[in-house]
Amino acid sequence: MMTQRTRRTTGADFTEKELRYLMERSLGRLAFVCSDTQAHIMPVLFEFDGAYFYLSGWNLKYSERFQDVSPNSKVTLLVDDVDSPTKWVPRGVEITGEAESTEKGNYLYVRIKPVGKTSWGL
Repeated sequence: MMTQRTRRTTGADFTEKELRYLMERSLGRLAFVCSDTQAHIMPVLFEFDGAYFYLSGWNLKYSERFQDVSPNSKVTLLVDDVDSPTKWVPRGVEITGEAESTEKGNYLYVRIKPVGKTSWGL
């Protein structure tokens, strides 16, 4: 897991505004299809280094859903919010990518390589 946010280039060609937005946030929603062929979406904490998204957590290793993340699993990560609750100005970035899970010692994390993105309101 990254401990400091640094900027790298990425294959998804994020704009400067998208990079700034993503690097200032840590909460998103991850969507993927599990082995039961059902689509699932769940809130996740992430870190973004400008090239990859890293998902982690104390119970990630024991989550049935993350057991289904195999190499090159297709996922969508949605990071969004409302800029002003009084004006209702939604903004966000939807990232499509390939996820892989890696276990290091007793620690499991998921890394997402972005392959596409859509943004609005930034």
